[in-house]
Amino acid sequence: MFLLCYGRSEGAVKTGETLIGKIGGRWIEGADFFASRLPLPATERDAVIVMILPLEASIEILCGNFSPTLSGFPVICVSPDGLFAAVIRRGDGSTLADCDEAYDLICSTLGQRCFRSFGSNADIAPDLTTAIDSYGMTPNDKDKLKAYLSMIKSGEKISIYTDLPIVFAEPSIDSMIFNVNRYSRETKESFIQSYISLTGSSSKAIFITCTKLPDCPGNPPLVLVPKLVSVGLELTGRCDPEYAAILVLATLENHGIDAKSVSTIAVSQSARESDAVHKVAEIFGASVTAFSTKVLQEVKVPLKMTFAPVREQTDFATAACYQTSESGRILIRRSAEKSGLAISACLKRGNILLTE
Repeated sequence: MFLLCYGRSEGAVKTGETLIGKIGGRWIEGADFFASRLPLPATERDAVIVMILPLEASIEILCGNFSPTLSGFPVICVSPDGLFAAVIRRGDGSTLADCDEAYDLICSTLGQRCFRSFGSNADIAPDLTTAIDSYGMTPNDKDKLKAYLSMIKSGEKISIYTDLPIVFAEPSIDSMIFNVNRYSRETKESFIQSYISLTGSSSKAIFITCTKLPDCPGNPPLVLVPKLVSVGLELTGRCDPEYAAILVLATLENHGIDAKSVSTIAVSQSARESDAVHKVAEIFGASVTAFSTKVLQEVKVPLKMTFAPVREQTDFATAACYQTSESGRILIRRSAEKSGLAISACLKRGNILLTE
């Protein structure tokens, strides 16, 4: 932990020296530091900015010509007499600093007389129910979901692990309730390993994902699966309905996609009344969306098929789900074609608004 302290009065200097002496850090020499675009040295990557000023003065600096270079760092205000401390900017998680840990350490150093709060997190706690309903999220444990929603309402902090693009309506406020751990497609294995490692632990964690997570014995974390995946089907031959449903389920599993994330079965107009299509939709509890041949032929799919370029203009399976997903991310490109059924899948475009 490294504190970057700024203050002007004799009391501020005394309070700052106490914090630097016990926690570590240095003084900010002048106010021009806050407008500087020069990056901090590597040794200060875990820095927390501590403004030892009246609260209104700290807010004025933060709302002024504050450098984007410093925007990722937590900012904590401490009154010059050391009797008040408040987090006024939590940072964006891009630094090594943990805002809550730094705040607790500063308050502990200042002593029991330090006033910390005007209320509890329960006063700002968001409600996830709307998001869960809006995105059709399926929980792996309904009782645990109910308990976690109660915890959130009471202001308890919850960790969220996700490989989906989630956003908050009020990031600076909602980050006081949620500690978000984001994973990209390239870190999928790390995401799954985090789920495995948290199984059986007492950590309050929610995984929001369309990824098929392993079955872990014991007490796995809460998982919420939003319905964001569109499956495109194209009939390439005769296909038994029961076999078609099994084939689609197996294909999704082989590609690491949770079947509960499927919201729509997308097909050409000619395939809409197929028994196989209806059976697949029934198994997934999904709706069926059909497009005319003309519409599908005009869809510009971003990925080219290297294994069957002659069929590039007739890839109705991918075109249908790509259209339904609003030009989202392609997860499967024309699988299992030789079985009489071509299968594609797309993840719906856009962010998940988790809070309102």
